[in-house]
Amino acid sequence: MPSGTLHFPTRALRVGLVGGAAALYLAITGVLERFNTREVITDLLDLGDLLILLVMLGAGYLAAGRRKGASDAGIPVLIRGLVAGAATGGVLAAFLLIAKALVDAEVNVREIFISVTPRLLNETLSLGQSTALGALLLLVAGGVLGALAASLQLLSPASRRPLLIGAAVMLFVGLLEGLFAEILDNLRLETGWLYEGEGLTITGAVIVFVVAGAMAVAWARFKGQVRKSVETLPPPQRKRMRTGALVAVILLLALLPQVVGRFNSNVLGTVGLYVLLGLGLNIVVGYAGLLDLGYVAFFAVGAYTTGVLTSPVSFLVTEEGAAAAPSGFTNFWVALPLVVIVAVVIGVLIGAPVLRLRGDYLAIVTLGFGEIIRTLVLSDWLAPFLGGAQGLLRVPAAPPTSLDLRSPERIYYLILAFVLLAAFISYRLADSRVGRAWAAMREDESVAEAMGISVIKYKLLAFAMGAAIGCLGGTFFAAKIGSIFPNSFGLLVSINVLAVIILGGMGSIPGVIVGAFVLVGVPDLLRDVLPPEYRLLVYGAILVAIMIYRPEGLIPNRRRRRELHVEEPEEEQYEPGAPAPEPVIAAGAEGAKSP
Repeated sequence: MPSGTLHFPTRALRVGLVGGAAALYLAITGVLERFNTREVITDLLDLGDLLILLVMLGAGYLAAGRRKGASDAGIPVLIRGLVAGAATGGVLAAFLLIAKALVDAEVNVREIFISVTPRLLNETLSLGQSTALGALLLLVAGGVLGALAASLQLLSPASRRPLLIGAAVMLFVGLLEGLFAEILDNLRLETGWLYEGEGLTITGAVIVFVVAGAMAVAWARFKGQVRKSVETLPPPQRKRMRTGALVAVILLLALLPQVVGRFNSNVLGTVGLYVLLGLGLNIVVGYAGLLDLGYVAFFAVGAYTTGVLTSPVSFLVTEEGAAAAPSGFTNFWVALPLVVIVAVVIGVLIGAPVLRLRGDYLAIVTLGFGEIIRTLVLSDWLAPFLGGAQGLLRVPAAPPTSLDLRSPERIYYLILAFVLLAAFISYRLADSRVGRAWAAMREDESVAEAMGISVIKYKLLAFAMGAAIGCLGGTFFAAKIGSIFPNSFGLLVSINVLAVIILGGMGSIPGVIVGAFVLVGVPDLLRDVLPPEYRLLVYGAILVAIMIYRPEGLIPNRRRRRELHVEEPEEEQYEPGAPAPEPVIAAGAEGAKSP
């Protein structure tokens, strides 16, 4: 661009128009009005207004980012943010003016957009002012907020990160008022300084922002020294430190039900069930590289086998139509190993027909097996044994009854114990001879077979181990709920479990745990914020955001992180006849040395 020439920021305008379209979508679908009833900061900011502010701020921040080769790269940062934010506000302002004009002309706008109510036009979008003044305020507010967000791009990453972390933590604490207020109450601590009504007090918001930002600054300053100190420790001390950290995490998990309350303990129990399912599927998909879309079959096998063996109305102890027996065929603890054996056998039976299939073909066939299991459970043929559409009722809790292992707080400990056991088994398998064989199969099945690895044997072993761990989720689900219905074992369960391990990090045990909390726990914890009709919308937004910004997962294992972030040399950089570039060491071969 010639010196002294100022071009119009077309890219910033495009970003702003996209932001305006997003804000307009939130308005005409009723999201803004629906969320305006929930305050984030009491008497200052509600959730509906927050969504509009975030869209304007996001447009300005993204438009101000430096992009190599962009047409407006030389335009000052603040101008780009100003244009993007003003464009976002301008779209809303134009919609407000047009919709208000149509209403004044007695055109029934709600025949097309049913959520465009008088309250949306007269209060939410116009900010309680006249239509013309409200449109002007949207335009000006968009420009100011866009420029403000763009100014963050002028800061160094070390200065910008604490501000963003502080703001994110403040909003998170404000939205999870139900969780944190209950924790403070259970700890006998005062909550008035932090919350008022359903939102943060202004003082509480400032305190949370400052504390979170200060912790981010401290961590950024000292993390290098901490990492260096840990790396210089002798191996025995480093091992003891890891063991101590693990014990501390386990103790924290053990204390959670005492401080989070009954409902949140129930949420944690549900997260634990998905962790068990995720750890089992992680063996099949993450370790062995076998895409299984019918994993819900093992969930159903665990639940139904537990019900058949323990329910007093099971066909094993009473005839059809007869009164219930005094007790089931056996109790929970005796049934548990039998459930695992049945699941392993079914896992081998499902794995045997798909031994020669790979990739998409394997996924389609396993999907078919999952649907076959669900159809069989619903069929009249198995109704005398499994209850058909009416399901199995009166599944007892795990004995002894004096411990009340059906209560959310008690069964959480039971699920936690088996999650730790499954995590330990998975950890030991990863670096074992079996785990290395699975890794070789995942990288290249043909080469693994040529190197002498029995692909058939290890595929069957992967399906069997995955089934053995996954069925535990069904077992505890049956004991937790007390009733089993076929609708609980739909395809969406398999999709959710697969999403858990992909978003958490394939092949990563901590990733499975974090992924289950993000995808299963967070939507339930936000029950007071998210109406049921919008939960899938937020769920999808989480999936899209994580896949864009963290394609390797939230906590990936080292090999997968290197696979997705290794820098490949560009071929056009080398001229014909020039010496070949140094080869890039493949992920997983870090220990190899050149001769």
